[in-house]
Amino acid sequence: MEKKYDVIIAGLGPAGTVALWHLAKQGFRVAAFDWRKEETLWGKPCGDALGAHHPREAGLPDPPLSTIKNTVKAIDIYAPGEEVRYRVFGEGYIIDRNAFGKWLLGEALRHSNVEVFLGAKVLEPLILDGRVVGVKVRISDRVEEYYANVVVEATGFSRAIRNKLPRHWPIYEPIDPKDTNIAYREIIEYEDYEIEEPNVIRIYLDQEIAPGGYWWYFPESRRGVNVGLGVQGGMGYPNPMQIYHEKLLKHPLLSKSHKTVTAAGAPLPTRRPSNTLVGPGIVVIGDAGYTVNPVHGGGMGYGFRAAYYAAKAIEQAHDKNDFTEKGLWSLNIDYMRGLGAKQAALDIFRRFLQRLSNDEIRYGMEKKLIPEQDVLYTSSSGEINISVIEKAKIVLRGLRRPGLLAKLKIVAEYMKKAKNAYLEYPEDPSKLPQWVNGVEQLFSEFEAKIAEKG
Repeated sequence: MEKKYDVIIAGLGPAGTVALWHLAKQGFRVAAFDWRKEETLWGKPCGDALGAHHPREAGLPDPPLSTIKNTVKAIDIYAPGEEVRYRVFGEGYIIDRNAFGKWLLGEALRHSNVEVFLGAKVLEPLILDGRVVGVKVRISDRVEEYYANVVVEATGFSRAIRNKLPRHWPIYEPIDPKDTNIAYREIIEYEDYEIEEPNVIRIYLDQEIAPGGYWWYFPESRRGVNVGLGVQGGMGYPNPMQIYHEKLLKHPLLSKSHKTVTAAGAPLPTRRPSNTLVGPGIVVIGDAGYTVNPVHGGGMGYGFRAAYYAAKAIEQAHDKNDFTEKGLWSLNIDYMRGLGAKQAALDIFRRFLQRLSNDEIRYGMEKKLIPEQDVLYTSSSGEINISVIEKAKIVLRGLRRPGLLAKLKIVAEYMKKAKNAYLEYPEDPSKLPQWVNGVEQLFSEFEAKIAEKG
């Protein structure tokens, strides 16, 4: 008997589970698969920090108290050497990923139209007449085929389905290793030390410890910390686990007596979103669609929003009985013009940061070339928007480093250009190739101009 559903979801990490939650509420018959078991659901290692606004913007309720390890009131950003610090205030959580994932999955399973298969490995897409029509899955010792009008690819960085799509499809888009970070993190518990300001999470910029990335220190309690680092991929840098043990453990915060509760690593995308998140019969969200913050690599909030828009697009496609690329296109328009525009701008900023030396980072923060009060605005809007008076002060403060000021001017210009390009995302799939060419040219121009400044 053919197993046929309205929607299939491959992957039940943050993006896939949120998509399932929405589609279950909308009444669709859904089959969802994940290779993990319940006890390791949402098991990707990361910092586990989540801005309080992210669930609300994705149509979700606030996380229940049982899924929150700690509340966050501010972020401290340290320059190399740690003598200069920015404090950025904002509300958020350190969540228990597994607890949050199980809770959200349980809420979806309250609906009888949902079937979930854990410990199930999605092997490949099923393609018929130029459209994805289902997936092939291994469950225990048997391989089965499941069919649906739409398949949601949410298998994370592995991109288990996307990597096996026809290469001439626009949705098939490999990632440059330089647009990734390789992360390693440990959950530690101190034996006789209590953390100062446990509601403040810390990010440390240091090209010697975390080249092309940063290292983090996120308290989960008075004695427990999520600590790790990410390094830029494709550059030949040492393995982050090696750096952690050889360098990071010498830091005063980590040289204190502690035990390691868990340790793990994972790759993640750190770039603008995929040129398209839809194909014929398929939508791609989460890490599989590169829906992440390019600067800090946080993917939960972006994945939530992509899943929310995906559920809306699937509902519209169902109403029109059109599951082609064009029928699902509203996901692209909603995401690219909403969150994708900011993400593209931050991709420009990320590329700038990765070129800076420790000395340049330290100087820029010390002289407040981007004032402390504007850091939150830049990260939330994707723009560097500084008043005329403040610009004059910055010029005076930066006279000893005219090259750095010139770079910052280029960055601000191209962040705005990138954001505007995504705000003008095409209404129709036929115009995508022309738009992609324009975006690629824009990013190439930026790389050339920033390289000229040394």
